[in-house]
Amino acid sequence: MKKWKFASFTSVNMSGQRVRRNFVILMLCTAVIFAIAGGFAVLQAKVTTHTTDGNPLTSHVSNQTLVSLLGGNIPYLNESVQTPSKDSLVSRLVLELMMSIDIKDPRTFLGHELPSFALFDTEIYLASEDVTFDSIPIDTPPDAKIEDQIAKAIEKAVQSGELSDDPKRLVGAGPGIKKVFIYHSHFSESFLPEIGSTNPNSASHMSKNITMVGKKLQEDLAKMNIGSIASNKPYPYTTAYAMSKQTVVAAMKQEKELEYFIDIHRDSQRRDHTTKDFNGKPYARFAFVVGKASKNYAENLKLAEYLHKEINRLYPGLSRGVFQKPKTSGTNGEYNQSLSPNSMLVEVGGVDNNFEETYRAIDVLAKVLGERIVDATPAKGTVPSTKEKK
Repeated sequence: MKKWKFASFTSVNMSGQRVRRNFVILMLCTAVIFAIAGGFAVLQAKVTTHTTDGNPLTSHVSNQTLVSLLGGNIPYLNESVQTPSKDSLVSRLVLELMMSIDIKDPRTFLGHELPSFALFDTEIYLASEDVTFDSIPIDTPPDAKIEDQIAKAIEKAVQSGELSDDPKRLVGAGPGIKKVFIYHSHFSESFLPEIGSTNPNSASHMSKNITMVGKKLQEDLAKMNIGSIASNKPYPYTTAYAMSKQTVVAAMKQEKELEYFIDIHRDSQRRDHTTKDFNGKPYARFAFVVGKASKNYAENLKLAEYLHKEINRLYPGLSRGVFQKPKTSGTNGEYNQSLSPNSMLVEVGGVDNNFEETYRAIDVLAKVLGERIVDATPAKGTVPSTKEKK
């Protein structure tokens, strides 16, 4: 009968000075590695990516790895792009497919483990000079008290029959023909100065909220003779986009002239990132979010880029940038933008701004958007231009 030999265990005395020194060095080296990885993550966030999503499986594979795989059949790719060896290619492919880790992007090592690194899914497509990884838009849910109030408000509206997606129940402004639909998936987002709070986690309110900013946009568009409809419907945070989508679809069916669909939000970033002064007056800054999972991704991105550039042409830096979000376990990645090529999600200000500052900003957005709509609308008796709008 074969005898098995087992290796004996060796005990380590942690009281020794040398062991304690080595343990401290190990801990310091670990801390340095995390600090360096975090620094690279901030720098890496400034790199612009313009690729669109394909198959969900390949969405976790980096561009270089894909090029390397294709290089076997297209030699030119290997010549034009520096690709890894076959051995390292296999290991990289396994890491990227199985663990969503890109060894050239340190953010992917930490993004799923550290809460603050969950933002690594957001990509900076276009941004003002002062925008870095730590100033990208942040989305935070309302506190439990507000969520409970929202649930009760929805229940009451259902019982009374007022919770209808019929656009006739919504608020219209301007001429008979409605071109713009305004809504708020996260309707309770509010501003600390307006509700008398200093806790950024409690910047929510049932009436003093982002819907008032949408109303201001309506008023500005009406002055330009542009009709719009606004929805102030409450939605539960967890199912907000699914429910607001129903509202948008219903509006599209009954108002055939609607062309632009604007979901207005309030960012959760603090004042130093969301405010800029012009002529001695503070303005709330914009941030445009584009979902990469939208089937109209390219058109939505083009619209956001146009608005960002035009706003900053008039007020340099007022628009923080255009940010892309793919569909992941932590982000929606679509934001109802598949419904129209003229869909947008815009963040107006942050938790520390007030209505006066957001209204100043909205005046600028209304001017830029209104001029685009007017320029694209042919006058009666004229032939529409075939020249493409930039």
